[in-house]
Amino acid sequence: MSPRVTAILIARNGAQHLARTLAALSAQTRRPDSVIMVDCGSTDATAQLLAGYGPTQLISAGEELSFGDAIATAVRVTAPPEADDEFLWLLAQDTAPEPGALAALVNALEIAPSVAVAGPKQMDWDRADYIREFGETITRFGATVPVVGAELDQAQHDGLSDVLAVGSAGMLVRHRLWETLAGFDPALPVVDDALDFCVRARLAGHRVALVPAARVAVAGDGIAGAGSSQKGSERRKRVRLRRQAQLHRRLVYAPAAALVLHWLSLVPLAFVRAFLRLMQKEPGSIGAEFGAAFGAAFSGIRVSNSRRRLKTTRTLGWGSIASLRMPSAEVRRRRALVREQRRSLVRGSRHELAFFSSGGAWTLIVAAVAGVAILAPLLGATALTGGGLLPVNAPAVLWQNIGYGWRDIGTGFVGAADPFAAVLAVLGSITFWSPSALLLALYFAALPLAALGAWLAAARLTNRGALRALAAVLWMLAPTFLSAIADGRPAPMIAHILLPWLFFAAAAAARSWSASAASALLFAAITACVPSLTPALLVLWLLAVLFSGRSVMRFIGIPIPALVLAAPLLLDQQLRGNWLALVADPGVPLPAEQASSWQLLFGFPNGDFGGWGALVESLALPGVTADIIVPILLAPLAVLALLALFLPGSRSALFGLVAALLGFATSIAAAQIAVATLGDQSIPVWPGAGLSLYWAGLIGAAVIGLNALGRAATAPAIISGLALTMAVVPLAGSIALGAAAPNPAAVHAGDARMLPAFVTAEAQTDPRAGTLVLVPQSDGGVLAELQRGSGTTLDDQSTLFATQTELSEDDAMLAELAGNLSSRSGFDAQPSLDALAIRFVLLAPASAAPGANVSADAADTARRTASSLDGNALLVPVGETDFGTLWSYQSDVAAADAAAIPADASGWFGQAVMWTQLAVFGFVVLLSIPTGAGRDVPGGRAAVPATVLPQPESARKPAKRRRAKADSAEPAAPLEPTRSDDVTQAEPDAQPDGDAVEPIQNDTEESGQSDER
Repeated sequence: MSPRVTAILIARNGAQHLARTLAALSAQTRRPDSVIMVDCGSTDATAQLLAGYGPTQLISAGEELSFGDAIATAVRVTAPPEADDEFLWLLAQDTAPEPGALAALVNALEIAPSVAVAGPKQMDWDRADYIREFGETITRFGATVPVVGAELDQAQHDGLSDVLAVGSAGMLVRHRLWETLAGFDPALPVVDDALDFCVRARLAGHRVALVPAARVAVAGDGIAGAGSSQKGSERRKRVRLRRQAQLHRRLVYAPAAALVLHWLSLVPLAFVRAFLRLMQKEPGSIGAEFGAAFGAAFSGIRVSNSRRRLKTTRTLGWGSIASLRMPSAEVRRRRALVREQRRSLVRGSRHELAFFSSGGAWTLIVAAVAGVAILAPLLGATALTGGGLLPVNAPAVLWQNIGYGWRDIGTGFVGAADPFAAVLAVLGSITFWSPSALLLALYFAALPLAALGAWLAAARLTNRGALRALAAVLWMLAPTFLSAIADGRPAPMIAHILLPWLFFAAAAAARSWSASAASALLFAAITACVPSLTPALLVLWLLAVLFSGRSVMRFIGIPIPALVLAAPLLLDQQLRGNWLALVADPGVPLPAEQASSWQLLFGFPNGDFGGWGALVESLALPGVTADIIVPILLAPLAVLALLALFLPGSRSALFGLVAALLGFATSIAAAQIAVATLGDQSIPVWPGAGLSLYWAGLIGAAVIGLNALGRAATAPAIISGLALTMAVVPLAGSIALGAAAPNPAAVHAGDARMLPAFVTAEAQTDPRAGTLVLVPQSDGGVLAELQRGSGTTLDDQSTLFATQTELSEDDAMLAELAGNLSSRSGFDAQPSLDALAIRFVLLAPASAAPGANVSADAADTARRTASSLDGNALLVPVGETDFGTLWSYQSDVAAADAAAIPADASGWFGQAVMWTQLAVFGFVVLLSIPTGAGRDVPGGRAAVPATVLPQPESARKPAKRRRAKADSAEPAAPLEPTRSDDVTQAEPDAQPDGDAVEPIQNDTEESGQSDER
């Protein structure tokens, strides 16, 4: 009697592929005896195409049934099987069999009665010579892997026969077995439905075989299987479905004694796997892990039904299929192949940095020598002082000063820390053994680090080592950078150093989660150092998002760490109604000589063209001014930047010039904003931060233009480099001269003391003792500062304090006390001195505006104040010190009690801020850690040829002997008896660190990356 075959075809909105499938079905050399088609609620032309074929029966389901449910619907309209030679052929809308496929499948089941399920060789829809999948198996811990997949078909696997499972697309199964096993498990609607069915068939005493002669083209529409769409949401969905299917099978296959242990391990394992996903640069899959775990945890009824179904039909032990699982050695070998091929792709598709061979090392050495030459007077110093430089606390205190809590500046208050405090905490931890060495190390490393960052950033634009070196020189000699060094502005210095590193990381963010996370950290650090640059960087970020295409998810989260870091300060300033204060410069409020727009245009933030005005005046050259010399020297760089718009690479050059325009606009706006105060002075936002971005855009455009000029770029490059070097000679000289002849306004060598040695010594036993520092001002007033212990450090500074518009009660008390102490009056200072825990009064030298001498009013105020303090009976003169004249006050009230920091200054809000920032930055830091070159493949994930699963000895013996052995097999161990700690390696669907562009897009893209731990 001839076998009877019922073909069942399932379709849902599959008109794109259905026509080819129907034509292939009609072309079969062995036609099916009946054809049942199921339309699962299609809204396109699918129903018309199915009806046009003329099937035996056409079922319109009216809803989106799963593949297994649709097959079950079709099977219900068939007659019950009367013999073992009645077969069901399972097809989907994107399953186009070759003409001899059905005949080969039927022949395999006819000649081997023990074979109950036969699977074809699934080929790629568009490339008929590529195997999409050929058989399925599982690892030791239950992860599904293809036996063969993503491989060119050269008949190398045609000797395969017995396997654990076959894919559902094109599967031929005995109708009677289908009824016995009750079809596919409804709890596995998408993934592992065929795998589970084949496992149950094996345990019921039947064989599952591959039929190499039967070839079926599969497109991966997602009807039979999980689909192969490369959209991020679809990839994440597949990860969840695959993990949930694995967990469901684990609960179903586990012995009753281990079921509770497996169930309890679901959520803890989700946390472990989420961490590994993060380390594998697959953050998009973290939600899928938890979704799968909770989905499996609350599927008790489905698990119970599946276990009952398995128990009813199972006749063999788990040992009967143990040899068909993938050995651990094979899993490791596949992983090694994946890693090796990724490395090969990286080596073959990405330009090497060639740091040493293209002159990077020499550039770094030259930058280091230049830095030492400029800062030569500081060699041998133990600490730096002057300008805005202050010592920093020990690392433990640095970390306490971030987030939200007590701000120990002035009379003290509870509020948000500046984000810059977090930057100092990180840098201070690097020099943990000597906090005072932080700024010294920063100064001597500034030029080399800036040059290195610029060299690496230029490597994204050109392969020519000379142009990379030119970019490094132009960047490290930027007038705004040297001005920050001369003024002692650590925050703008750090921002200038980090800007090219941000570009270097962001340029790779489209293909790498590590680079994306690194960009987020650098973005947060730069905006923490120079908040005024935030709007410009956000505009550039928005442009990157708009043009990022499929990589948008790697860009969209870049500002999040910066927002989390600045959120407490933003909230505090909003409560004060002082939004503009958010752009205030962190650190010590530092006045500077204002620069005109013309001077800002040429990159000089402090006026006088970086010392050219005074130099030209001293030379007394007729008709020559700084307004003429500096533009001439910087004209070559400007010309090269503009010329790039008309050369190859103009789009990238345009982006650079947009960045330059945003930076210049930022510097112009910053110069007009004054939100901080220092005594009688309003301190404008320093425009140098915007000029750093302006300079970066110009250099980038110039490098692109020179790269396009080819060999003709030599002369312009040399001219522009030499011209800039000449332009900054006076500024670089002023740094060396200021350090050699120290004055309070210049950076110079000093010690770590901020107050006289007498006060510092007293602070060792009384760390809360206060020192009232009085500084005579140019308008005749007195600036009063209250410092605790050894003095207010750099990390204690607060823009909330510098930009406050109203005085607190303690501040008002301090102002009243300072005013009365600086002049003779009948005011009783003792209550205020005790209340504020003041033990010393220091009269500092009179202050002066930048570039000006001490005014007569300031000098008179200094004399009057000194006389008043000498005549105050409460104060005992200590004498002259390096910091001014010092008086002491003895009190019966302990300073530790009077000025104690509140026990719970931060409160619940501070704790919430701390844990939120810790969670966000911990996540981003882990994501930024590179996991090897394989994750950053520009061309996407490689499809590594899957190797053949070694056949068990039984598969090479005659059919009768194999069946006999299966019948007598006793269980050695269940599939997953007790292990609940398997941890999945990266699944290809799980947002790879590079856009996945594979030779084929298949449903089983694991390429040997299993869940084996």
